[in-house]
Amino acid sequence: MNNNIAKEDLFALSLVEGVGAKSIKNILDAGISTQDFDEDTLSEYIKGPKKATAVAAIVDNFGQYQEQAEHQINELEGSDIHLICCTDTEYPFLYTRIPDPPVFLYARGNLELLNHKKNIAIIGTRKCSPFGKDIAKKTAKRFVAAGYNIVSGLALGIDTAAHEGALEAQGLTTAILVDVANIFPQENNGLAQQILNQNGLLLAENPPGTFALGGLLVTRDRLQSGLSSAVFPIETDEKGGTMHTVRFAEEQNRLLFCPDLFSIKDYPRNFDKSNGIIKLIKEKRAMAYNASNYEEVIEKI
Repeated sequence: MNNNIAKEDLFALSLVEGVGAKSIKNILDAGISTQDFDEDTLSEYIKGPKKATAVAAIVDNFGQYQEQAEHQINELEGSDIHLICCTDTEYPFLYTRIPDPPVFLYARGNLELLNHKKNIAIIGTRKCSPFGKDIAKKTAKRFVAAGYNIVSGLALGIDTAAHEGALEAQGLTTAILVDVANIFPQENNGLAQQILNQNGLLLAENPPGTFALGGLLVTRDRLQSGLSSAVFPIETDEKGGTMHTVRFAEEQNRLLFCPDLFSIKDYPRNFDKSNGIIKLIKEKRAMAYNASNYEEVIEKI
């Protein structure tokens, strides 16, 4: 990765209207420095409908964007939010191996978890059953005991149970969010603070103040699977946010494990949020697990 451009200058580029992640990656891949920021060079690497305006803004006023970047980075540091660039040593190695890795990350908490050696993601529907919640908690606790960091998305339902299970077991957990400063959903503000209090991590690719729109919730799903060696969908219908993460996991060549729901006595046979799990196991896209074969699952990861 090109280190010819300082993180602060890359961040300044990101503040220019019309300069997106793809353009910044083009500049990084080209190995140029800020000394090369002339109209012809920038026009080669900046793409999109606002290209001309963006190039002119950089050539004429890059110093102003640098000042703005310095001010914003100082504000982040004042709020205990760490700005991490894809050129930094702290940047998660696993993200360098996924399609469309983020250029910047915003982190609160334990930065060592960015490159923790053992991570699994536990994910699932917001409208989970009591059985699903119990499975998520027990799965988290079992893997915490084996030294794993539990990754999830802080949503209600299964995500909440996964984080809670990790915390109850005095383990490590990472929440992948849209915005690390303004917690969504608000009902989990307390849980987010507990994660920080227990040496966990809050992580997002969007700057503070970003509204949690549906599209951003989908794109952040790739970061849950991307940070993990294996993904554990607990309960989900055949469509929805969980299945987005499943597809990202498959694209990233991550292992998938689903609970053998119908081995559980009294599990409701007509619960629609089990349909996706049944499908994944039936299609052999995921390995079924239960309390009796945790050791086998751990050995496969």
